[in-house]
Amino acid sequence: MDFFRRWLVGRDLRRARALEGEGYLERALAVYESSLELANEAERVTALRQVGSCALRLGKLARAREALAECVKRTPDDPDAWLLLGQTQLELRDLLGADEALHTALQQAPDRIDILHAQCEVYAIKFPRAAFEAGKRVIGLILEKPQEVERLRFPRELPLVFLRNLAMEQRFVDETIATFDELAGKGNRWIKPVALNHKGILLANTGRLDEAVTAYLAVLSADPEFDAAQLNLGLVHARRRDFDAAKASLSVYAKRHPTDALSTYGFGVLAETKPDVTEMVRLYSFFLERMKTNPPAPESLGRLDVARGWVQHVETVIEHSKRHQAEHHEGDAEATS
Repeated sequence: MDFFRRWLVGRDLRRARALEGEGYLERALAVYESSLELANEAERVTALRQVGSCALRLGKLARAREALAECVKRTPDDPDAWLLLGQTQLELRDLLGADEALHTALQQAPDRIDILHAQCEVYAIKFPRAAFEAGKRVIGLILEKPQEVERLRFPRELPLVFLRNLAMEQRFVDETIATFDELAGKGNRWIKPVALNHKGILLANTGRLDEAVTAYLAVLSADPEFDAAQLNLGLVHARRRDFDAAKASLSVYAKRHPTDALSTYGFGVLAETKPDVTEMVRLYSFFLERMKTNPPAPESLGRLDVARGWVQHVETVIEHSKRHQAEHHEGDAEATS
């Protein structure tokens, strides 16, 4: 009987991990939950941690906190569970609980990059200066410990995105630009174009458009295949109303990525900026269709100068334009009747 129980639980946990890995979080969560009834202590801890992970990603924060609180009670030396609990508490805006959980995680795994980054996000809410310094420390560890980054599968650009966004929110712009310049000068093959690209996004979003162009050109000089900078360059040229330069940069990106939703988005922005309403509606509608079938990978968006609500903006613009056109046609019909 015990053998059959272990076989059932093992099968369910393997199935749940596969579903989670493929992104079927709701189904994975259900299987993890169902495995709890027959699980032994070790299996229960594993299932609880993954229930917490899936529930957190699905926004089911109460269940995530409940599962992870039980998990750390059973295995108080598990840094992964403490990290997940800290991230859940942060989402719930329990800053004290988040800080305590992440502090405990670091006691179990000092200098672990993903935990330190999560701590930066907690600091950013109340202690932005501390968050800025902590973010720089995380980037330093990423450069020092590339094997650790690979082992954790930690997105190495994430702390640069964090610093860039923090700079815009807290007005640490010049200090952050200096940090990006310092990183670009380190001679590390991957960090130079990345740092310059984030510098360009920061400059563009603080109104320093000509400097942003210079930054993006420096990215492409360092790495001609850094296509995100080519798209960003086209977008900033459009904002500068240099439409020929914008079209040239966007065309380079589109030629390399002919089926990419972002190619259509870039030309849509150009049409909106001119403005060419008919072309804008056509391109943005095509963009939304492509987003349904071939959306960009979430991690790639951090490299791009797109606002958080960019898709909603496109939907709103299309709706407003179509309503305006319908009202215009109605007015014309009444005038001729």
